[in-house]
Amino acid sequence: MMQLHPVVWVVDDEEVNRILARAYLERLGWEVEEFANGHDVMRSLKQARPHALLLDVRMPGLSGDELVRQIRAQFPGEAIRVVGYTAHCMEEALQPILDAGFDQVLIKPVSFQQMANALPVTLDAHNSP
Repeated sequence: MMQLHPVVWVVDDEEVNRILARAYLERLGWEVEEFANGHDVMRSLKQARPHALLLDVRMPGLSGDELVRQIRAQFPGEAIRVVGYTAHCMEEALQPILDAGFDQVLIKPVSFQQMANALPVTLDAHNSP
């Protein structure tokens, strides 16, 4: 069966952040699945792969930066775009977060335009076969 929309998993321990991200991403044409923690994401990756993840960098339990390290280690070479977002970061502190394996990091509050630039509907620019 052919998929009509690219799939993005939104991972954030705060429900209000997931709701806002879903609204933006569905408006951009994404099919959205929500996760409240990284452990559920790792379990779900055993059955399915999203085209992209929008991942809160700072979450209790399994943090976003640890989650992206695990994803990159367990699924090397897979073209899953991982965009982190956080409210707890100064511009100069972004490099260590990117080094964890994120493709890009946004600083909250994230605007619709920033989301559109980070997760365009067409992933060809980021993930070529």
